[in-house]
Parts: sequence; structure tokens; C-alpha cells
Amino acid sequence: MDKKLADLVLERFGYAFRKPELLGQAMTHKSYHHEIRGNSHGDNERLELLGDSVLDLALTVDLMERFPDQNEGELSKMRASLVNETALAEISKEIGIDQDLRLGKGERLTGGSSKPRLLACGFEAFVGAVFLDGDYATAEKLIRQIFASRIEQLDLTTHYRDDYKTRLQEQLQMSQKKTPRYEIEKEEGPDHDKVFHVLLRLGSEILARGRGRSKKQAEQEAARLALIALEQNL
Repeated sequence: MDKKLADLVLERFGYAFRKPELLGQAMTHKSYHHEIRGNSHGDNERLELLGDSVLDLALTVDLMERFPDQNEGELSKMRASLVNETALAEISKEIGIDQDLRLGKGERLTGGSSKPRLLACGFEAFVGAVFLDGDYATAEKLIRQIFASRIEQLDLTTHYRDDYKTRLQEQLQMSQKKTPRYEIEKEEGPDHDKVFHVLLRLGSEILARGRGRSKKQAEQEAARLALIALEQNL
């Protein structure tokens, strides 16, 4: 399974994994890991967390270099438009991650390989695996290659109105000089049909609660509701 993806990565980006087990782990969803514990290198959640951070850093640097006249808020919105769930899912399909994801039976039966949430997480885990297999420079180079055309196609006239998290953060930093914090309140349902509940705090105050099929979706929903509440109180 992983050899196909490894070959595609080598062919398209010139990168060969030195530790194939890292790529295997990146492609292993926890539903599969729970079913096949003896034949798995572990699931991809830790790599997903790492990849998310590496991705944000690499894209921030790239955008700052390309758009020296854009301010912090504009750069944040541009980056958010590049790493939203839909965009990362599309990249996963282009690279071939959707073909190599190891999913448990429940996820396979419900079309897990086409779910944007799982594909986006798979891509972030892939980035985390590249970082650990090589180093930051290696991961940054690959990220720049993958996102080059997307960055060139960014429309600088748009305000990315659907990025509620960035809009909320900008508003709160301007009005209160504080940054909101998102916490997972609970998770419901089986792995193939999970719902996340997020708590949005500003200091000790709870601003809103959100729910969604992914953590990012739930956070965006909480931010959207918080924006509505703030606007009503103006």
C-alpha cells in the first residue's frame, strides 16, 4: 500500500522516505489501528498534530516572503484559506493519499477515503512524517512545491469571509487585546461518524460552543456563533 504513495512522492517531489514505517503510520487511521494492533506502527494522530504545526509555519514564511505588503490579519486569512479542510482534502487526492489511507471496516463501509476530514488529517500526518523522516527544511521545501500554484492563484481582493476564527481573533485582539482559546469539550459517536463539541473561551469567560464533524469545523462553528453574539451586543 505505502509503496505506491512513496513512489508518487519520489516521482513528483523527488523525496524518498528513509523510514517507510513513518509513512505507514501517517496513513494509518485510528479505526484501523484499533482493529489490527499487531500489524500496525500506530495511528496517525500524533503525526497529524505535528504536521499541522509544520504546515502553518512553512506557509506563514512563504506568504510573508511573497506578499511583503500584506499585514498580519491579511496573511492569517490567506493562510487559513490554504489549509482549510476542503483544500487539504483536495491536495490529498492529488497526491494519492486517498488511495493509501488505512481505515477500519466501519470507515471503509461509510466511504472514509472520500471524507474531507479524514483526507485533511491524512495530509497533515503525511507532512509530520516528512518532517520526522528528514528535517524542517525538507518538509518546508515539499510544502512550498505542493502549495506554489495555489498561492499564485490567491485572490488578494477577497476577505475570506468564511474564516470565522480569524475574524473573531482580529476583533477580540482589537477590542480586548486577548486571544480566544478553543477546547474539546467532548466527542460523540463511532470513529466513522464522530461529532466534536468545542468550547470557546476568552480568559475564564465562555463565549460560545460549537459542534462539527471535525475539530476544525467545530471551532469554526463556535467562532461563528461568538461573532453573532458580539455583533448583537454592540
